[in-house]
Amino acid sequence: MKRYEFIEHTADIAIKAYGDTLEEAYAGAAEAMFDIITGGSTIEPQRHIYFSVESIDLEGLLVNFLSRLIVLHETEFLVLTDFTVSFSGECCLDVAACGEKYDLNLHGRGEHIKGVSYHMMEICNGRGEKPSFVQVLFDI
Repeated sequence: MKRYEFIEHTADIAIKAYGDTLEEAYAGAAEAMFDIITGGSTIEPQRHIYFSVESIDLEGLLVNFLSRLIVLHETEFLVLTDFTVSFSGECCLDVAACGEKYDLNLHGRGEHIKGVSYHMMEICNGRGEKPSFVQVLFDI
């Protein structure tokens, strides 16, 4: 089951990712990003990666997190899945993910994501029955 949906936008790609927690919503945004990059192809968990990111606020944290993933894709040619995201402070994330090297024959040709925008960004840390979500715009 996908934890995100596409939001209509004229020039770029916007998504809204959901979760029971804000960490799950951040992970859903990362999954959406790699589904966009690979055209929804299956990614095998052949390699494990771990990293941390921080920022001064939750918006910057989301941008830094997704931007770090773009850098990993662009410099190490990785496509990633199975994200585990946890807050290690108010504006610090510890991230674990699995993936493999990008292969055009296996992963198809999705959209090239150039960056993550603050435009249209929303972050809601749900309480009670209200789910958490993040909304983000990817520059293509």
